[in-house]
Amino acid sequence: MRQLILLGMASFSVLLGCTEQVDQPSQEAPLRYVRTLEVNQAGNNLFRELPGVVAANREAELSFRIAGKVVELSVKEGDSVTKGQLLASLDDADINIQLKSAQAAFNKAQADFTRGQALVGNGTISQAEYNQLESALAAAEATLESTKQNILYTTLKAPFDGIIAKRNIDNFEEVQAKQSIFVLQDVSSIDIKVDIPESIMILTSEDTRPDVVAMFDAIPDKMFPLTMKEIATQADKETNTYEVTMSMPKVEGYNILPGMSVTARATQQVGQGNTASSSIFVPAHAVLEDTDGRYVFIARATTPGKANVERRSVVTGSLNSLGLEIVSGLETGERLIVAGMSKMYDGLEVRLVQE
Repeated sequence: MRQLILLGMASFSVLLGCTEQVDQPSQEAPLRYVRTLEVNQAGNNLFRELPGVVAANREAELSFRIAGKVVELSVKEGDSVTKGQLLASLDDADINIQLKSAQAAFNKAQADFTRGQALVGNGTISQAEYNQLESALAAAEATLESTKQNILYTTLKAPFDGIIAKRNIDNFEEVQAKQSIFVLQDVSSIDIKVDIPESIMILTSEDTRPDVVAMFDAIPDKMFPLTMKEIATQADKETNTYEVTMSMPKVEGYNILPGMSVTARATQQVGQGNTASSSIFVPAHAVLEDTDGRYVFIARATTPGKANVERRSVVTGSLNSLGLEIVSGLETGERLIVAGMSKMYDGLEVRLVQE
């Protein structure tokens, strides 16, 4: 009997061992891509990176010119529309009644004026009375034309080809004149808007305008050329920066939309005689600061395409159009991380963006 019990316990133990869940190998989290800059002394090809934002080539807030009740919304957010396409309509019943009343008043004023022309000629009415009839006809005609125009204002049409970026109302709502109904954006090409500090703006001229490209964190292996469009000459009162707008053709295969973040890299030729040519300058935003002082993150290559992050304390100098001067802490040839620093920490393994 005892042997049977022991045999049963052994069998039960075997069954328990068979039911134990086999540990599955854990999947490694994908490595974060980082954009880096090779540290060199200032030379002939210097560049600076500044944050920017994507904007539509054209944007318009569409509204009715009169108040009324919306009875038709023909489009929704994200719809593509063409110039002249009907987007929304107001109830025009009351305006049609006003139109009939205005037409009747005009017809009466016109008949009175016609009779007055005959009567003033034979002296039956005075010139002053005739002038009153003429004024009444002009007023009636203006009211009629205004009412006809209001009929046209009951429809809202697209002023240009584009995409409905936002719809601000629902159908059958009562709306006021000039109340925003839709936001229409033309994204056949896009704009990149960048705020330029005065320290850079003061050193920029027509002869030294840099070549500028756009870079997106979600598209780590591509750069898109930009064309200068507008340069504000009045500084923003709060930020003391100057807004520069650049154009970028629409990129097939990527859904780049207004409001997205972008980095603009400007590369500029610097003469051999530049006094800063022997110094190290880096983008100012790549240098961080905490209670321990200023520091940067360096990517130390481990295997092809991969690196470990190292935090490095630095001593900085002056800030000018070339960037922030590094007095000590960096050596030429090292790779400085210039994007996503807030997510970096010492020892983190990352994947390098090929540039």
